[in-house]
Amino acid sequence: MVNSNIGCNVNECKYHAENQPLCTLNHIEVVKHKTPATCAECTDCASFEQRC
Repeated sequence: MVNSNIGCNVNECKYHAENQPLCTLNHIEVVKHKTPATCAECTDCASFEQRC
């Protein structure tokens, strides 16, 4: 089921809604790589799983 509250354009993710720029998960986990996180590049979606 598509979650219209989570936008996504990562087609390589198994949770990407194939025909829409959306995610199919109900919840995602966002993590940071730098403390403090000062830019978008310092964060990532930890819920990503590669589409096989």
